[in-house]
Amino acid sequence: MEDVLDTKIMDRTMVILDIFAGRATTREGKLQVELAQLRYRAVRLVGLRNSLSRLGGGIGTRGPGESKLEIDRRRIHDRIGQLKAELEEVKRHREVARQQRERSHMLRAAIVGYTNAGKSTLLNRLTDAGILAEDKLFATLDPTTRNLKLPDGQEILLTDTVGFIRKLPHHLVEAFKSTLEEAKYCDIILHVVDCSNPQMDMQMYVVYDTLKQLGVEDKEYITLFNKIDRADKELVLRDLQSDHQLKISAKTGEGLDQLMELLGAILRSRKVYLERTYPYAQAGKIQLIRKYGELLSEEYEDRGITVKAYVPAEMYGSLLPS
Repeated sequence: MEDVLDTKIMDRTMVILDIFAGRATTREGKLQVELAQLRYRAVRLVGLRNSLSRLGGGIGTRGPGESKLEIDRRRIHDRIGQLKAELEEVKRHREVARQQRERSHMLRAAIVGYTNAGKSTLLNRLTDAGILAEDKLFATLDPTTRNLKLPDGQEILLTDTVGFIRKLPHHLVEAFKSTLEEAKYCDIILHVVDCSNPQMDMQMYVVYDTLKQLGVEDKEYITLFNKIDRADKELVLRDLQSDHQLKISAKTGEGLDQLMELLGAILRSRKVYLERTYPYAQAGKIQLIRKYGELLSEEYEDRGITVKAYVPAEMYGSLLPS
């Protein structure tokens, strides 16, 4: 077709890769997109074999077409190896950052959903993250993590992720695996659904199927039916696979107060109630409670400081008076 029409022909995968290439801004994003493009090109090289000359004339000689294939294939595989090494270095940095977040004892929530469902708009609305949020496919390629302080004083880390799409090319899943795996290491999944889209049910299925492929299991799911301001008011909204469901509008702010309350309740349910009196010499432990827990009250008495609080279960033992 390219020969007959004298124009570039792109299949679905190439179009998606082209969109990703246009959206990539960070070093990691560009590396991931280039890796996916090269892997796809390496597969297509085999299909070009027939269109290239393979005969060179002499016994044991190679035609120019066949040698060009080998040269292209070698260059591509060399570059793929280089990109993999660079992405491994980026992955190590991401794991270090993830370990530091784990040491903070703060719960983490990953915002996932089909592309253009409103994930970045939600993160911006809740945390003033200031990340790109536009009405277009794959506006976000790189995960962004921000701290969200709830009205009751508790804090949670929110991470925005790349949008999913039906039949996401295998090369992209592999290239963006470290990015997508942010959902694997979180405690809560915020599944943002565009309830104004007629294909909402299909999109929800794609998200759950992709998470299953990534090995995301045993998480607490909150399904957020977004863009409620644009949806049909008589539409029945339900998700039988989630633990909680809310109707929201990330654009107008509708329903976000209920989301904050729900997150606060989930965080509190994962903490242990602590009521102790600390000698004044151990006042430093109260600082830890303020930082990692939820301090309900503190009273200064002659024998010490009496504290009532909710603290992370894994810290409970270290916070007992010695």
